[in-house]
Parts: sequence; structure tokens; C-alpha cells
Amino acid sequence: MKQFWTINKNGEQELRDLAKEEESWTYEKHISGECDSYNYMWHEMFNHYVHDDNGCDYERYGCYIKEGDVVLDIGGNIGVFAHRAEFRGASKVISFEPMTPTFNCLIKNAGPKTDVYKMALGSKSGWIEFKIEGDLSNTGGGTSVHDSGREIVHREMVYKLNVNELFNNLSDRIDFMKVDIEGGEVELLNAISDENLSSLRCLSCEFHRLNDEFELFQQNFTNRMGDLGFKSFTLYHGDVNNCLLRTVSFWKE
Repeated sequence: MKQFWTINKNGEQELRDLAKEEESWTYEKHISGECDSYNYMWHEMFNHYVHDDNGCDYERYGCYIKEGDVVLDIGGNIGVFAHRAEFRGASKVISFEPMTPTFNCLIKNAGPKTDVYKMALGSKSGWIEFKIEGDLSNTGGGTSVHDSGREIVHREMVYKLNVNELFNNLSDRIDFMKVDIEGGEVELLNAISDENLSSLRCLSCEFHRLNDEFELFQQNFTNRMGDLGFKSFTLYHGDVNNCLLRTVSFWKE
């Protein structure tokens, strides 16, 4: 199985066999910190099996990657989801990751069918500051949206591209779009046009409830997707009444 370049807490790259490490993974070890975020990422992509997913939290019910699909990976991190998409038979993966330390691993980890781009996607094109909080191994936590109160260990200016410009200039039709951008999903999904949403077969998105207004955004966007002909399912990671993290799946039959 493929090994992956990761980043340790000191910001150094480390080559790890995440599939091998999965053999000893448990939720208890994850909670205690014995298994880290990279272990959870691998588990989430390949051995999840919750609420009718097929081992991947981003593939559930009718929202799944078909052989030959073109997959848009927004928030590529170090490339584990892109690897999952190739494993599932995607003909092409287009992966966007804005943070330099993370992107440097993504380049090394990208498979033969994955194209990588160092930029963010949102409502308008331009430069914006992103940051990583906590420690440098927090490659999934790069954001321009919120401040958790933890120490900021990395800052950089990154280019953010209007998501509709991307769709309008792609030579490929996107079949499956995955979004995991640490709160930036509100801006991105409010900005994307109905025409571009309708061109998809599947959309899988990690939703981060950062404020009370988020519930209204989620309801409005789910209704919008329903009007465009998509079915949907929301998995709440925790108590449905006080849950900050959700995986929302949309698909056309």
C-alpha cells in the first residue's frame, strides 16, 4: 500500500504507512492522542462504515464515486481523499490545497491521475491570509475564517479563486465534488451558481457550525439543493442538538 508524506509537530516531513497504522487504530486511542489526525484521516477515508457509507465518510447512500468519474477535491490536505478517489476508479482528480506545508506533502503524495493546485476557492478571486493553529501537524486546520484561540503557528498569503471561474474554465465536467475547508464552505457554497451545482452528480461536504447562523445556512442550502433535484443526508458527528461537525451528502439518482 502507498506510503504518505505527513508533517510532524516540528514541521518536519515524515513518510508513514497509514494503512499499516490503521491495523491498531481505535476510537479510544484517537481520543487519548495515541493515534493522531493522520490516523483518523485514513480511518475516515477507508474504514469508517457509519450510516451506510462504504468505508469513506464522504461516500454515503447515493453519494459515491463511480469508476471513470472526474472528482473535484476542495481542501486536498496531504492527498488521502485523492488517493481514495483513485482507488475507487476516478479517471481524474483535481485537488486544491492552499497551505504551503500541506501542499508540499500533497505534491509528493499525489497519484498519477491527480492534478494539484496551490490555491483556495471561494466567492471572489484575490489574495487572503490563511493560518494554521495549534501545531504544524494540524494540516487539516488551515483556515481564513475563524480563530479558535489556539496559538497561530503559521501564516501566509494565498490566492483564492472564484469557484465559478474554475467551473467555467474546466475542460472536464465534474461528477463528484468534495468540500472540506474548515468553515469556508459557507462562502463557497453560497457563491457557486445553480448552473454549476446542477452540473454535478454528487456533492459531499464537511460542515462546521461556527455560529448560530450556520443552522439557517445549512437549511437554506439543503433546500436549494432539493430544488435542483438532489437528495440529501446529514450525518451529525455527536449530539444532533449541539453538534459542531456534520457530513452532508447530496446526490442525483
